[in-house]
Amino acid sequence: MLHVGDPGATIRRAGMGDVAALARLRWVWRTTERGEHGLSQPEFETAFSQWWAGRQDGHTAYIAEAGGDAVGMAWLAIFDRIPQPRRLERHAGNVQSVFVLEAFRNRGLGQALVEAVIAEARTRGLGYLIVHPSERAFPLYQRLGFAETHQMLHLDLDLAQAVS
Repeated sequence: MLHVGDPGATIRRAGMGDVAALARLRWVWRTTERGEHGLSQPEFETAFSQWWAGRQDGHTAYIAEAGGDAVGMAWLAIFDRIPQPRRLERHAGNVQSVFVLEAFRNRGLGQALVEAVIAEARTRGLGYLIVHPSERAFPLYQRLGFAETHQMLHLDLDLAQAVS
């Protein structure tokens, strides 16, 4: 458990016992801030729980708590890489769904969550991390050592289908 600059706030690795809180955070983020709609919140929580139960080996979550309540999260999605002659086991990670409730932003929680994900990636021996940050979060990732690169291209398949 990591204590951060915000008095009483902690960052810790989440477990299945935290799935309802993680689902609630994801729900708030995507419906309130992004305007996405579909499943009801209870339906989403059930589906989210089932989703993570089958993916715990490849998806690690961290949760930020303040006053005993979940106020933020960050995820590390691990993927296999193609073997090479000098190293057969190769893995990399994708930093995903870093989110802090608006009332708790600008207190160091987002940074502490990303630092926890980076530490986990190092412990697991990952070769690199990638992230698709929002414009607002870009400076945070740069402060933590992420660098802009011209080696990666991105094709949004959802958007490409809508355009076709």
